[in-house]
Amino acid sequence: MPIAKIHEFHSNDPDQVSEFIGRIYADNEFRPQRAVRRDVVMGGVEWRGIGVYDVDYRMPFRFRSEVSRPNYLFLTCRRGGATYAARKGSEVQCVLGDVMPISNAGVSDCVTQPEGFGHLSVILEAAAISEFVTCWLGRPVVTPVIFAMKPLNPATATQWNVAAECLRQMISMSPVPEFAIRSMYEHMIRLVATGHESNYSALIADSRCATEAQARKAIALIEHDPMQWQTSTILGYAMGCASSALENAILRLTGKSFQTLSLDARMRWVRRALASGDTDSYIGTLRAYGFRPSSRFVSEYCRRFGEYPGATYRRNPHSTGAYDGGEAAFFDPLSVSALDEFIAQRLTEAISLKDVAQHVGLSEFETIATFKERFSRTPMQYVSERKLEKARWMLRHTSESLASIAIECGFGSQSYLTTQIKRYYGVTPRQLRLSAGSHAA
Repeated sequence: MPIAKIHEFHSNDPDQVSEFIGRIYADNEFRPQRAVRRDVVMGGVEWRGIGVYDVDYRMPFRFRSEVSRPNYLFLTCRRGGATYAARKGSEVQCVLGDVMPISNAGVSDCVTQPEGFGHLSVILEAAAISEFVTCWLGRPVVTPVIFAMKPLNPATATQWNVAAECLRQMISMSPVPEFAIRSMYEHMIRLVATGHESNYSALIADSRCATEAQARKAIALIEHDPMQWQTSTILGYAMGCASSALENAILRLTGKSFQTLSLDARMRWVRRALASGDTDSYIGTLRAYGFRPSSRFVSEYCRRFGEYPGATYRRNPHSTGAYDGGEAAFFDPLSVSALDEFIAQRLTEAISLKDVAQHVGLSEFETIATFKERFSRTPMQYVSERKLEKARWMLRHTSESLASIAIECGFGSQSYLTTQIKRYYGVTPRQLRLSAGSHAA
């Protein structure tokens, strides 16, 4: 299986910037607006034509591409802004928080604000979008899909940004979770194809349904082998049916979406394989059905079957012994070891209540209540204490500066770390470091 490529770029040379953009996106003309050179930083991951990049242009510029491009580009503005030339001479502003689609055909003309432009870029292959729309409609697209040159609506933009971050994390994993990436990729294409205006909007909005017989056949195929029919596009193509009509018919017949039926089937199959399959390993069994041993998977498994997946596997007479119970702490995302590992992996970041809730697989309200019951403190108090413990250890056992420790432990600034240490330990960071020296003496 092809592994993901990691791209890193840092330069203030316009020619080098243009050349790098040409490699990851399309041929272009890139010109700075001022004579003074400023840095351009790009970094991201790419897998099989799917790319997710963090881009920060400190250099204000004008970008222009007139040739047909092999990709679609979606930009989430995070700093500064830009003006895009639209059809008939009109202009569209891209400001903080906007998600702007750039289609693969026509002129792409962008002029940034004086402060430059920072954004998240998602690059999708033109062929994949055409294939999705073809399968969705049940007929080939005659001309390229052209999205309206305007920001996505707020609801679609929010979903897009969440999906883009998930996609980036998936591509960065080793091994690459191909099933999850393809499902997320199709979900993102569906978001913009059905949620944003294009030259195919009228056809895409058609609410026709496939026949009941087709829907029942599709359901049977999903239940028999969910990994073969990973997306409704694949299934609809094999059945000679528009995937949109097939999804509508499945929803009408069962009250469930294709994604829900697929998850149900994969859950049943992975439980069966864990319990009695002739399997090589616990982790391998999960991956065979598109899962990984995450807190979200474990929570969903427990909700459905009333036990941890590891407990199911231990009863398997064919188990190789690869699962020895040593992972038990992981399977309880609220265990001290699992929480401490979660915090340690994100030590330099600002961890929010939402992050902790997603890790343990509960709502934010339930997370607070559970932490108070189990640890007699709120989630954020727990996170803060662990970060302070790390900062205290570094003060006592390393010569790192207070500013470096503040950044490494996720406090952001030296002054904020000092305030928190005085509040929690009743002494200053300097006193903590000096006390360590006196003990050593």
